[in-house]
This record gives sequence, structure tokens and C-alpha cells, in this order.
Amino acid sequence: MSVNRPRFDAYLTALFLTTTSSMTPMAEAADDENLLSPLIVDAKPRASAIHLNAKTSTGSRLGLTALETPASVETLDAETVKLRGDVSIREAVSRTTGFSDISNLGSGNAFSARGFTGNNSVAQAEDGIRLLTAASTLTYPSDTWGYDRFEVLRGPASVLFGDASVGGIVNSIRRAPSRAFTLQGLVSGGTQGAYRVGLGGTAPVGEIGALRIDASALGGQGYVSRGQYDSQKIMTNLALSPSDRLTVNLIYDHGDENPSRYTGIPLRDGRIDQRLRDENYNVSDSIQHFVDDRLKAKLAWSVSDALTLTNTAYWFRSDRHWRNVEYYALDTANNSVNRSGYTEIRHQQKQLGNQLLLSGSHALWQHANQWSAGYEVARVNFKYDDNFYNGNDPSSTVDLNNSVPGKFQTIDPTVLDFTSQTTQHALFLEDAFSVTPDFRLSAGLRQDWIRIAHDSKLTDNDRSTDFSPFASRLGATYLLTQNTSIYGQWSRGFDPVSSIVTLRPSNQAFKLTSAQQAEIGIKHLLDDHLGELTLAVYDITKRDIITRDPANPTLRVQGGQQSSTGLEFSASLTPFEHWRTDLNFAVLNAKYDKLIEAGGASRAGNTPVDVPEKVANAWVYYQQPSWQAGLGARLVGARYADNANTSKMPGYTVYDANIGWQLNKHVTLRGSLRNLTDKVYAPVSYDTQQFIIGESRRAEIRAEINY
Repeated sequence: MSVNRPRFDAYLTALFLTTTSSMTPMAEAADDENLLSPLIVDAKPRASAIHLNAKTSTGSRLGLTALETPASVETLDAETVKLRGDVSIREAVSRTTGFSDISNLGSGNAFSARGFTGNNSVAQAEDGIRLLTAASTLTYPSDTWGYDRFEVLRGPASVLFGDASVGGIVNSIRRAPSRAFTLQGLVSGGTQGAYRVGLGGTAPVGEIGALRIDASALGGQGYVSRGQYDSQKIMTNLALSPSDRLTVNLIYDHGDENPSRYTGIPLRDGRIDQRLRDENYNVSDSIQHFVDDRLKAKLAWSVSDALTLTNTAYWFRSDRHWRNVEYYALDTANNSVNRSGYTEIRHQQKQLGNQLLLSGSHALWQHANQWSAGYEVARVNFKYDDNFYNGNDPSSTVDLNNSVPGKFQTIDPTVLDFTSQTTQHALFLEDAFSVTPDFRLSAGLRQDWIRIAHDSKLTDNDRSTDFSPFASRLGATYLLTQNTSIYGQWSRGFDPVSSIVTLRPSNQAFKLTSAQQAEIGIKHLLDDHLGELTLAVYDITKRDIITRDPANPTLRVQGGQQSSTGLEFSASLTPFEHWRTDLNFAVLNAKYDKLIEAGGASRAGNTPVDVPEKVANAWVYYQQPSWQAGLGARLVGARYADNANTSKMPGYTVYDANIGWQLNKHVTLRGSLRNLTDKVYAPVSYDTQQFIIGESRRAEIRAEINY
């Protein structure tokens, strides 16, 4: 497949026809309870990296603020993302407390949090609705353009979002329509051929409607040889309000993405050879192409001042295509690289679903009480094509400097391997009861019913399986003062042993894993708007992970156990005029308590793959009315590429900088430098002896327009 540059004329034309002038720096739509005020460049910037007073739909569906929620939840607003120069959601989220980016060619966007990794344990959603995970892969949303904020919940989120969320969840909240005419634009260019164009705006439609459209395109040559990438997307949202109590949102999104086809470099004697930093050993006709379409219809009806009904019907489709040679081994004797894993995969995933939510606020025994109850159903039809069903894999050898990468080759044709149909029903309930005005007890329950029908097209190994997991959360919050809360919670969640949609018959005999978490913490807003602080301590134990039978290590059984204990701290401070500091750190002890691998080797006490036990972020900003500057650092501790902990990825610290000039009230010019010291580091492993190298130093200049 040839990678074409984006044709974006139609998107931009449609946007200009529906938007004109007069805007504030952030979207002015959304319900009052969901608004986050924009960061204005003035003499004293406000703290905005945590947002304890913001109501969150990710930590709870009860309309509670982060200060009132008995869980670790923080809100990253779009203005802070802009100040830091982050383009992708994974870049932005990896600066929140305890999250690290472990994305690679096969997983799309993926994170590590609280000792658990990947899309089978750390979930992702948009406006509270999830696309179920297939083959550990999630590809949308990926670009920060068009989003108002990103809410991050750490720890089990199964009560709210179901399976595959024991480590936490990232919920991307889109900008909402407004009847005020608004317009935002962005144009940027940088080294490595990087470019980005974004345009968004709102406008009234008739007497009762408002329309928002956000469109963007980006691309570049990449930081490795043949590392080209490009993507385009359009997001549309038509809001109709026939009355003060009724709103209907009709949403259509389309994304087309060609990420860089890169799976890292082979190690030399277990270490990164910096001379290979720019090398890409993939074939010249490699493919990585994701097309995502989303339709949603959301109805919000205020039945009364104390009762609200919300219904969201949706249809998602994701088509994915990979064609690459993925694995490389260094041949030092011949100064060459041996390649294997000539892999072609196609996904066609369709999800149809509906979420009904009823929420209210009614006194109970003369005490304030907030509650929500709902029902959710989703059906996923999935098709999976590949070329490795017979285990035949060609190999090739290329020069260490890879001057002639060659073409893709295969022994077996790519054919339909299997189809699956997954149906998931869920009932959920949440309640927060105020024992006193300062002391609140909360509880959440969720019962799922999941049925998976797997139809193999190459063998007779068909199978249908049912699961019925139950999740719960109990919590308490006590307000020591109006600005200080202490909380505790116990929660129970569940993860599949592999992606629920693509659960193979060999894994369908296993039950879902279960995890329990105990957490206590404190949240505090400093007086005089000087900042916000949070501190949390947690312990998570995940049971029934796949291990080997101690009596017969050739057999896979359940009974393994994984745990994580940690401490997390975050702060957003404005102690001095013109200055703001955002910082966070997480330290943890993640380990396998019980795990036996093939051959009978015990991994008890070892750290799971791609889990850093130290993560920290810091940003310092200096702001004047007409200009601003910031310096940031991201620290990720050492990680392992295998359960034996013999292949180690060194820890690293990367520095970034940003400076902006507000030319007038509508236009800001901003410059960014990424990886200031040009650090060579590995953010994630692709194999035990193959690491993906992180982005090299990159500069960018962009113009931001707000009307």
C-alpha cells in the first residue's frame, strides 16, 4: 500500500462554512458542570494539572468533584496539553501521575499504570464509551486535537467501565458545541519534516441547534530511516435542544492513520547500540493503516431538577491492516541483521451498543443522597485475517546499515483465520450517601454477562463461552476542611486472560482474572489559589493469571498471582507571581507472587514486563502577559523485557521546553523542543532482545489562532 499525503480540502471547506468569528481560547459549550476554565496568560497563572474542584465523569457518574471522589482521578485540560507541546494522547497522558507510554506497532495506544500493562488491563474510552479491545489493540482516539480534557482514573475501574481496566482508564472528553460563533486554528512545522494543521469551531444551527466540527492532519518523515507517518481526522457534533430540559447530540467521527512502521533495533550483547539509533529494519513496502468510524446519538433529559436520564446509542467500526517484518537479531560475525516474523494481519471490528443511565439526587432518611443506575449492551462482530496459521515464516538477512531493506515476502497467503461475535450486557449501580455534610459513604456495583462465540475458519475448533463477572467498590470520603479531604476505598475488578473479543478457544476455558485494591489518600487545595496536592497509597492483588502446572509445566493452568503496592504524589503549585510548577511521582513494588513458566522456572518475586517502578514528571512555567516559557522533565525507571528479568531496559530522563508569544488576543506563536539532550533511550520493548528507541531531538514552531 502506498502512503498518500492527506487530502484535507474537503474537511477545511466544510469547517469554514460553519464557523466564523468571536471565541474564547477554550470551547464554550458543554454543561456547566463539565466546564474547565481556560488558562489565560496573565501575571499569575492558575494551577490546572489536577482540577480537584472539577466534576468528573470518570471517577464517578454521580456528579462528584475529584475532591469528593474516593479514588485517584485527575483531569488534564487541553490548555495544559498545549503549553507542554504534546500532540498525541499517549504523550499527554504519560505526563499524568503514574502512567507510562508503552505503545508499539501492534498495540496502537497502550499504557502502564500501577504495575499493570496494555489494553487488557489499562482501558481507554471516549466520553465514557469504550471500544472493546481486540488482539490487545486500540487505535482511536490518538490525536489531542478536538478534545477538551483527558480524565485519568488510576486503579480498578471495572465498576464503571467493565473488563480490562484493573490498572486504570483514560477517558478522552471531546469539545462540545455552542451557539456562539467560535474558531480555533493551528498550523505547525518542525524538524524531521513534521507538520500539523488543525481547525475547529462552533456555530448555531437554526433556532435550537449548535454544530461543532474539528478537523486535523499531521505527518512527517519520522525520527528513524523510512519512518514516515501521517493521519487525518474529522469530528462532528450536532446538538439539538428543543427545550431547556432536553438535548440530543448526533456525532460522527472519521480517522485515517498511517503510523510509522518501526519495531525497534536488535541489542548488542544485551545493550542498546547507539550507532543503530536511526536504523529501521522493516521492509520497504511495509503497511500499518488504521481507519476508524464512529456514530453516536446521545439523549440527555432532565426529567426533573433531581432526576436525569441519559441514553447513548452508538456504532463503531475499526479496520486495521499490518504488513511488516517485525523481529531482528544481530549477527556480529557478519555485521548483519537476521529478520523474521513476516506478518500480515487484518482486523475488521464492528461494535453496536447502547448505554442507558438514570441518575438522581434524593434525600434518604433526611440525608443527602446521590445515585445512578444503568444498563449497557454491546455486540462486537470481528474478523481476523493473517498469514502465520501454518507456522511458516520466511527469513532474510540485511546489512547492519540496512541500505537495501527489500520487499515483504510470505509462504502462506493471508486468509480469514477466524471470526467472533461478542455480546456483553451489564447492570450497574452507584450511590453516595452523606452521613454528615462532611462525611460521605459511597458504593458501586456492576454485574456483567459476556458471551463469546469463536468460529475458526481453518480448523474445527469452534467454541462458545460465557462469563459473568461481578465488580464492586466501597469508599468513604471525609472533608477535614472545605479544601481538604481524606478518603479510603476497596474495589474489585476483573481482566480477561487475553483480549476479550479475540479470546481463542485455548483460553476460553479459563475464567476471568480478578483483582482487589485497597487505597487511602488525601487531597488538598491550598489557600489563595496557590495550588493543589494529592497523595495516595494503594495495594492491588490480581489472581488467577495464567501459569504452569507445578506438577507438569507443559500444562497451562490458572492460579498465578501478581501484585503491586505503591505511593503516588501530585502537585500543581503557583507559589510566586508569574510562576507555576506541575510535578508528580509514583513509586511502586510490582511483582509476580506466583508464576511458573514453561520448563518449570518460577518467576515469583520478579517484576512484570514493561513496568517501571519509578515514574516522575515535572514542569516549571514562567508567564508574563505577552509571553510564557516552560521546561519539563519526564523520568521513567528501569523496566524488564522478560518475566525472567534478564533483559533490562535502562531508566531514562527526557527534557522538553516550550516558549510562546501572544502576538495579540487572537494569535499565539509557540516554539517547542523535544528531548533537549538528544537522549538515546528505550520507552518499550518489542522482544526480549529488541527495543524500540524513543524519539530523538525535535524542534517545532506553531501558530495558534483563537477567535
